[in-house]
Amino acid sequence: MNLAQKQNVVQSLRQEQIMTHQQIQALEFLSTPVLELQTMVTEEIGKNPILDADADAAKTETWKDDDEWLEKVMKLEEDSRFIKSSYQFVNVEENEKRQHYLESIEAPKTLQSYLLEQLRFFDITDSLHSCCEVVISGLNDDGYLGSHPADLAMVCGESLGVVNEAIDMIKHLDPVGVGAKDLREFLMIQLERSEKQDSLAYIIVRDYLPEIANNHLPAIARKLKISLAELNEVLEEIKTLNPRLNVDDVKPHEYIKEEVEVFEDDGEFHVKMVNDYLPSLYINKQYKQLILDPGTPKDVRDYVKEKIRSGVHLINSIIQRQTTILKTVNAIVAEQNDFFRHGTKHLKPMTMSHIAQRVGVHETTISRAVAGKYLKCKHGLLSLRLFFSTGYQAEDGSSVSNIVVKKSIKKLIDNEDVYSPLSDSKLALLLEKKGLKVARRTVAKYRESMGVFSSNLRRKYSVENVK
Repeated sequence: MNLAQKQNVVQSLRQEQIMTHQQIQALEFLSTPVLELQTMVTEEIGKNPILDADADAAKTETWKDDDEWLEKVMKLEEDSRFIKSSYQFVNVEENEKRQHYLESIEAPKTLQSYLLEQLRFFDITDSLHSCCEVVISGLNDDGYLGSHPADLAMVCGESLGVVNEAIDMIKHLDPVGVGAKDLREFLMIQLERSEKQDSLAYIIVRDYLPEIANNHLPAIARKLKISLAELNEVLEEIKTLNPRLNVDDVKPHEYIKEEVEVFEDDGEFHVKMVNDYLPSLYINKQYKQLILDPGTPKDVRDYVKEKIRSGVHLINSIIQRQTTILKTVNAIVAEQNDFFRHGTKHLKPMTMSHIAQRVGVHETTISRAVAGKYLKCKHGLLSLRLFFSTGYQAEDGSSVSNIVVKKSIKKLIDNEDVYSPLSDSKLALLLEKKGLKVARRTVAKYRESMGVFSSNLRRKYSVENVK
């Protein structure tokens, strides 16, 4: 193989790597929600000196990666932009207020960092402090301690007694219940904090929690030698306890922002991209002048060319993302027109495969385009995934989304006789009378997905009918 052939092979391989990186970047941008994308784009701008960002309105252009692309880029005027932001600052004062708001948002604390902060105020030995840190690191996201004390002792290199002392110390921190090994202990800790260790509620939580979960209330009342009415009073007290750790103030919050707005005008629905959080990007004028200057050294020229190429790839990846999402939402609106006009009851079953065919892309592209994305319409801020569901054929031959079926099940359960709740079979019969033929197993699956208990666990007992 001669030198020219080797150079062609190397060049071909290099081009393939660049294209692969561009494709990976485009897929990553497509699957990323807009607020995360904003951070990614800001990082890319920091890495690439030829890219500048501006909040002014912009002209949107895309470029092919061929012999003409660089020449076209170089002919752009300074105010030619690639990405158009729909957000425009009203004035300097509004700009400063917005910047101050963004900068004033504190980074959210984790549960572990919150506990370590409290630990600093205790006057304890270094060995005990180290054990407490190990215990804290062993907590799961819900604040429960899943590790056995013996395993923690091996990690700490301390005795089991020191580890148990560390666990007990963690249980006295906030939020209340942190460090519990299970729900039973979690509820007991709450009652202990209220000095109710000798109460009937404490005894029931300690000794009868599985029976409560299975709704065996008459049996519990007989064992405790109390009336069902007295038991129900104690259960009402237990219900005031938190069923899960209150970590809202210490766990990271997930912020969402609509990427698309659907609005009605003269009886027609229109889709508009919301680009508030994406900057307008353009090629820095100084670097364009370096390319045009015949005195620029070759290595500098090659560096600038590569950075321009990288910048154009970034810009095109964002444009491709926005275009794909826009096409996807337009297809959704066309399919779900009745929903946008009349509401949830008119939501039709729809698959990603069907939308992919309408848009002319692969199904996985649609999956990435809707992942973590939200649209705003007159019915609220809605996840794009909401619109994809399987369905059933109603008695009149129309298709009904499974979301509509779930809402029908929930409504029947909300209105049932609490002393004689509806079984899954009875729910299926009632749905059939409404024109929705759904199997009993499917009813059970939908009920469980909504977090609704079975009929025997929903049943309440009438004091008069229990001996």
